Amino acid sequence: MLSLLAPRAAAGAPALTIAAASWAGWCGGSSRLFSGSPAAAAAAAEPPPAAGGAAAPDGSGSGEDERAATLPVEQLAKALLAGNARGQLTTVKAGSPAHDESKVSSSVVPYLCPKGEAPVVLLGEHEAEHLANLGHDAKASLATGHISPTWFIQRLRGTGWLPRRVALLGLLEPLPDAEAQFALEQTRKAYAGAPALAALLPREERLSAAGLKGFRLGSLSQCVYVDHAGRQHNVAPQDLDACYLDPLALPQHDLLAELNQQVEWLPQLQLFCAAYLGVHTSGVLLTEADRMGFTLFGRPAVEAVESAEGRAQVDLAAAQQQRWRQFRIGSARELRSKQAFLELLQQMKEEVKAATGAEL
Repeated sequence: MLSLLAPRAAAGAPALTIAAASWAGWCGGSSRLFSGSPAAAAAAAEPPPAAGGAAAPDGSGSGEDERAATLPVEQLAKALLAGNARGQLTTVKAGSPAHDESKVSSSVVPYLCPKGEAPVVLLGEHEAEHLANLGHDAKASLATGHISPTWFIQRLRGTGWLPRRVALLGLLEPLPDAEAQFALEQTRKAYAGAPALAALLPREERLSAAGLKGFRLGSLSQCVYVDHAGRQHNVAPQDLDACYLDPLALPQHDLLAELNQQVEWLPQLQLFCAAYLGVHTSGVLLTEADRMGFTLFGRPAVEAVESAEGRAQVDLAAAQQQRWRQFRIGSARELRSKQAFLELLQQMKEEVKAATGAEL
């Protein structure tokens, strides 16, 4: 079976299989600070252990009704698929013996999928190997997720957690030029409010001018969603197709850039951790936003201690051992646009300011 997540398999191992997840499950508690808060609930989770570590049991110690709401797995997968425009395509090398799928070709390619359905992969002459492979065997996998921008991936890896991914396995069939061109035009319209994704589309108005052909990945036989802890979740293709697309899927990249790169919001996110979770952090990274709330990673701060000389000192060893934790803050109402999400954060900002008297 074609590998959804790691096309470069170990020697002697079939490249087209999905390896079992090796990271730990979530654990942690939840809290609620303000009864009338726009943020409905908050929850925390520990980071995955080092490779080879024992997996913790799934779930947290808190009751289901106390956990911050999050999207169902199939909706997380669909949002991730729609919220990206580049992915890793893997095809079986032409000339491989029947039933031998250990030899594959893999590269990052552009694709169109603004509704989270049957992505249209764009291939040009420079992808001659893929084109030759598809003439031999239409089986292909497409994996995508938080693979860009570079600054986000670097900061995420620095937390010790993993980028979320989604991978599809199906048949990649060529589309008529007119149908592929229509898919491009519809995608441009859908990306009108998502400039980060729009910037990844071909600059040329017509695919023919860019030397690109469209191929639709259909007849899906498998879908896998991988969370930040590295755990794999199988999603039935029919569930992926039928489920609701989160309204914040397309502007996701723009939201993450705006809130993680603007100086005004970083200390504010840290205040949210303190106010809603009771956790003081020395660093924070917003990793996901959806209609039900948002997920961020925070590194718990190490408190200074009084030395024998009466000076405040920080235990450097303890500070280095502090691991980034995952936090989820849910919204009391559904957020159906980027503007609604920013309004929620502004309300939370004002609420924390009123409760603490802080000058924010």
